[in-house]
Amino acid sequence: MNPALSTLAKNTNNLAQIRHLLQHLVLTILLLSSFNSYAQLGEFEDCIIGNKSASLNAQCADFIVPLDPNTPGGKTISLRVAKLAANTSNPAADAFTLISGGPGQSALESFPSVSHAFARIRGERDIILMDQRGTGASNKLSCESVEENVDSFSFDAEKTRAHAQACLAALNTDTRFFTTSIAVQDLEQLRAALGIPQWNIYGVSYGTRVALHYAKRYESNVRSMILDAVVPPGIVLGPDIAINAQAALDTLFQRCEQDDGCNTAFPDLRNETLKLITSLKSNPRDVTFEDITSGQLRNIQFDNNHLAVTLRLMSYSSYGNAILPSMLHDAYKNENYAPLARQARLQSSSIDGALASGMHHSVVCTEDAPFIAADTDRDALDKTYLGAILLDALNSNCTPWPAGVIDEDFAQPLVSAIPTLILSGTDDPITPPAYGERVKEALSHSLHIINENQGHVQAPLGCIPKIMGRFVEAGSVDELSLQCLERLRAPAFFVDANGPLP
Repeated sequence: MNPALSTLAKNTNNLAQIRHLLQHLVLTILLLSSFNSYAQLGEFEDCIIGNKSASLNAQCADFIVPLDPNTPGGKTISLRVAKLAANTSNPAADAFTLISGGPGQSALESFPSVSHAFARIRGERDIILMDQRGTGASNKLSCESVEENVDSFSFDAEKTRAHAQACLAALNTDTRFFTTSIAVQDLEQLRAALGIPQWNIYGVSYGTRVALHYAKRYESNVRSMILDAVVPPGIVLGPDIAINAQAALDTLFQRCEQDDGCNTAFPDLRNETLKLITSLKSNPRDVTFEDITSGQLRNIQFDNNHLAVTLRLMSYSSYGNAILPSMLHDAYKNENYAPLARQARLQSSSIDGALASGMHHSVVCTEDAPFIAADTDRDALDKTYLGAILLDALNSNCTPWPAGVIDEDFAQPLVSAIPTLILSGTDDPITPPAYGERVKEALSHSLHIINENQGHVQAPLGCIPKIMGRFVEAGSVDELSLQCLERLRAPAFFVDANGPLP
């Protein structure tokens, strides 16, 4: 027997513990052997990542992994990886990685537009990005070919199910393996292939779900985490979306009523907006507007669903909230619906272009839809401006979609001492601060920053990039100065098309 193990047996008389250690060692060796044999990382070459709005020079490689990790000799898929080298000749070994939201967003496409928020972190560490399987250039599960003529503003249960069925048939792959429980294994294999001892992880929105589950599986391989707009384990995204969106809209009304300039310009914003929603439901308006994505004039029947999309997606940002009152006032006071219609089209197009809808279905139809309570209070949903349409659409999309791989402890909280910085906005319409507090309860070395009157995603705001940089440098939330946040303010309300009051 190894002398160390012999000493342990003599001192503790705990042979069961020795057996457990040996079993763990064997499993670790087998796991590493599997990684080395079946995950293959190609050579990094110069590339450009991003999209039309922002791009960066990087180095990219293809990472070949099994479609089904339990069948390592079977079918494989290619995942796209990018590396942005640290701005130093001696980078820290613990690299930084970003996990995008959605689900369905590409990390390589979305990162350049927010890269300034991570400039300080890149000063000392390589930034590693991987398109999660099913997104971007990683075997994207795109349903664009069957959704070209779909009206994203209307809902018909049968048509929605038919489109999901057509999408599933067109993908020609086993969508059961495009879930969070599989994605975290990809991330771990990438860490091992790159020889990174520990990650510093930033997850945003759905990406926080991935980050938390990765840490649950591979806790010792995480040095620090930043969770921005948190989706806690156990939270089922579906019924609460409409409730949280309504709460955010009510907060906007209250803020306008308490702001002298906004309340003077729009003295009855709350009641007039509610009447407008009701009116558009029974009496849609003919609207002609310029589609700024194409430059063409569009004619639509603008109804309550168009307005609901505009209200929800614009409320994700404090800048959207700043201009919403004037746009709503122009509609109900002057019958000018073009600005709202333009925004509805723009917001919907940006979401459709950014998310891989097939991958989105694979995740939510596995991790959310099956756990929606049968006794969901639909009366409460009907009292919101969104109603039950999102819940019904989720159920319709998931009727033909097969549930995928999900770990048994998926909904259990992460109980850990991993240093964690949690970021929330008080006016977030989908991941409110209460979600961040729920996660914080089980993280003994965490700090929750809640920014007043801010929406969804905090990383690019004010001095948050500086705070994130200092947090990653220290690997601790202890003695992290937050004084600079006193200067962070939501933009002033626009009182007309010219902007806010002087």
